[in-house]
Amino acid sequence: MRMQLMDELIDAYLDSDFDHPYYLDLQTGEVILDLDEADTGVPGIDWDDEASEGRYVNIPKIGSREAYAVMTKFAQTTESDPDNLLLAALDRNRPFRGFKDTLYDLNLWDPWNQFEQRLAEEAIRKWLEKEGLDYEKLNLKYTSE
Repeated sequence: MRMQLMDELIDAYLDSDFDHPYYLDLQTGEVILDLDEADTGVPGIDWDDEASEGRYVNIPKIGSREAYAVMTKFAQTTESDPDNLLLAALDRNRPFRGFKDTLYDLNLWDPWNQFEQRLAEEAIRKWLEKEGLDYEKLNLKYTSE
């Protein structure tokens, strides 16, 4: 089953690898990872083609400071960590790794993923609004492909 457009936008936003540039195709509503064909098996965007001009919008990525803030917010609001182990993990070396390890230890992966997805969706909706893009129209294009 094909993912929903919002799911793909969120995945692109949360992809922490800045060598993975994602673009939203305004004609089809598709999310495109613009890498070399050797890496993806599909041709990348031809930026020299005049038809590409204005067709693609760069999808923003969550920065490490913002990601840290999201983890902190989750740690401060979850009631499933009465000993504040998540906050302690964020204060140690390698806070991202420590946070994820602690999520696993506390069996909080599902609540964390739901929390992170919800905040990512809010960020994507704000970005779409700022760009003047209508999600519903894009999603119709996406689902009709």
